[in-house]
Amino acid sequence: MKRLICVLLSIIICAAVFTACGEKKEGHKVLFRDDMNSEKVVAKLIGADGKTETVEPEQVSKSDDSTTYALYGDTKKYNKVIFTCDDSDLDELAFNDYVSGWYNSPHGIYPFTENEKEKDVIDYAVKVFKYDSYEKEVYICTPDGYDKKAKDKYPVIYMTDGQNLFERGATSYGSWGVYESVKSMEKNTGKGAVIVGIANPSDNRDKELTPDIGTVTTESETYENGKGKQFSDFLVNKVVPYVEKNYNVATNPENVAICGSSSGGIESFYIGMEHPEKFGTIGALSPAFGLYNNDTWVKYLKSKKFKDNFPKVYLYCGEANDLESQLISGTKAMPENLKQINYPKKNIYETYCKKAMHNEKYWRYIFPDFLKFFRK
Repeated sequence: MKRLICVLLSIIICAAVFTACGEKKEGHKVLFRDDMNSEKVVAKLIGADGKTETVEPEQVSKSDDSTTYALYGDTKKYNKVIFTCDDSDLDELAFNDYVSGWYNSPHGIYPFTENEKEKDVIDYAVKVFKYDSYEKEVYICTPDGYDKKAKDKYPVIYMTDGQNLFERGATSYGSWGVYESVKSMEKNTGKGAVIVGIANPSDNRDKELTPDIGTVTTESETYENGKGKQFSDFLVNKVVPYVEKNYNVATNPENVAICGSSSGGIESFYIGMEHPEKFGTIGALSPAFGLYNNDTWVKYLKSKKFKDNFPKVYLYCGEANDLESQLISGTKAMPENLKQINYPKKNIYETYCKKAMHNEKYWRYIFPDFLKFFRK
C-alpha cells in the first residue's frame, strides 16, 4: 500500500511539474531582442490611464550576438512599454496585439518580427509625378504577403514625408520603420497594409504642408500663403487614383488613412477634414497646429460639412525638447476645438510622451499605436 501511495504521489508531482512547465502565459507576447546582451532586462507596462506594472521578461534564446526575451501583457490594460537594460531605461515603445517585438540594436530600436530575417533594403516602388514646376516622388510599399488578386482589398495609408519612412539611414534618427511595423501587424493579424509615402523635400516642404486657412501666428515667411490645398488636391486627384488603379487597395473610408508628423501632421489633419468621404482615419503626430490660433481653427472647422462621416483623429505629441514643447499646447487644444463643432468624442484619441523628442525615432516608436487605432 505504501508503495502504491508513493507511486501515485510521484505521478501527481510529475503531472504538476509538467503542467507548470507547459503552462501557457497569459496576455499578448511581445519579443525584445537585445543586441547589447544586457545582463538584466526588466519591462514596465504602461496603460493609457497611467497605471503601470513592472515585470521581468522571460529569456527565450541567447547567442553571442543577442539575447531575446518574451514579454506577456494585457493589451486591454496597457498600450506602451519601457524596457530597462542594466538599470538604463530605454524609451517608451508601443505595446499592443499588432506588435510582434522590438529590436534593440546599435543602429536604434526597430519593430522586430519572430522568425523573420531583417531586411537591409526595403522594397518599394517609386512613381514620379509632375508637381507644380518640379517632379515629386511617391513611394509605394506593399506588405510581404501582398496578393494583387486577393478578394479582400488591402487597407492603405497615405503619408507625408515619404523620403523618411523606409530606409534606416533616411535621417540621423533613422526612419519611421513603417515597413517593419506593417510586417509586425501582418504577423499578428494576418493582414498588412499598403503604405504610400509622398516625398516632401526640404526646399518646398513648409509651403507644401501648410494649409492656408487664415493668418499664421509665426513671423516666418516660409509658412505664409501656404500651398496645402494644392498638395491636398494633388494627393486626392492624382496619387490616390493612381494607387487605386494599380494596387489592390480598399477605397472605402474605413480602410483609408492619412498620416504625417510636424508640418505633415497639420497637413494630414487638413486633408482629412477636407475629404472625410475618402479618409476615415487621420494621424496627426507632433502636429504644427500652433501655426494658427484656436479661433482660426474653430472658424475653419465650422465651415466643413461632414454629413455624419467624421474621420477618426489620432493625436500624439512629446514634450522632451523645445519644438515638441511648443507643439503640445496646440495638440491638446485641438480636441476642444473639435468639441465646439460637436465632433464625436469617441472619434478623437490622444496620447502623449513626456520623454519624446521631435524626430523620426519617436514617431517610429508610436506608429504601431496609430496602426492599432486605424485598424481596430
